Amino acid sequence: MSYLNFCKKKRLLQYHFDFIFKNPYRKSNKYYTILSRKNILQYSRLGIIIPKKNINKAYIRNKIKRIIREYFRLNQYKFPIRDFIVILTNKNIINIDYINIKKYLKKLWSLY
Repeated sequence: MSYLNFCKKKRLLQYHFDFIFKNPYRKSNKYYTILSRKNILQYSRLGIIIPKKNINKAYIRNKIKRIIREYFRLNQYKFPIRDFIVILTNKNIINIDYINIKKYLKKLWSLY
């Protein structure tokens, strides 16, 4: 299934982040905030932000990023909207286990 990939063209670049932060559509829960804006491409692009001051251990930040990327990779074609998407994590995410990371992301994405 090569269509379920997360290649370089599906990742946000720096100038896309600036574009999204100017006037975003925002949804959040106590673990995540999703910021998005419409794009003209035929696919969505994803960016993940996990501040160092919230989670100071690099291996934990990277593990959370991998989980979020994998969730996006497997579910990217289920979303009808083609957007630039930025996922911000809150410092509360350190208090939940890795199985519930996907569960809360799925709940938030279903509201989106």
